[in-house]
Amino acid sequence: MAADDLSALPLQGLLDELASESPAPASGSAAAAAVAMAAALVEMGARRSPGWEDAMGVAAQARSIRHRTVPLVQADADAYSASLAALAAAGETPGDDRDDAIAQALAGAADIALEIARAGTDAAFLAELVADRGEPSGRDDAQAAAVLAEAATRVAAALVAANLTTSDGDERESAAASCARSAAMVRGRMDE
Repeated sequence: MAADDLSALPLQGLLDELASESPAPASGSAAAAAVAMAAALVEMGARRSPGWEDAMGVAAQARSIRHRTVPLVQADADAYSASLAALAAAGETPGDDRDDAIAQALAGAADIALEIARAGTDAAFLAELVADRGEPSGRDDAQAAAVLAEAATRVAAALVAANLTTSDGDERESAAASCARSAAMVRGRMDE
């Protein structure tokens, strides 16, 4: 990877990294960036709603989501790289040790993706609040935030499932799927 911290790159730099031949960063990093963008749109909409009593609290929550999600852009790339390295080393490591190393790397990637899914769901719920209670002129941005948050949450939930394919019944998979359903439900309500 060309950068030590993807989240510190200018947007064009992040896009160049995503478009490169390198396997990481990939969809998880893109999902984290999309959640951060959704949270930024929510924060803007709340800040631009001076007549709404809870606006500054919602803006603070959105800012918190943004701040906790931005580092996940790099964390996901690191976790994915670790998973790929564990899979590549599988032939060189004996039985149980190999399986443990792969399971640990995939679980780490699933944990990061679940964090992204949870943050996306949180951003979607806040977007709905801004659309309902904020300035009417900000409704389109709030709806865009909900769409971004839902899409990112769905991507993250799919990544959790993909990383836990060998772990039947893992609660992280059902938690991520629940996040995706919740974000879709919120966005669906906003379309009504």
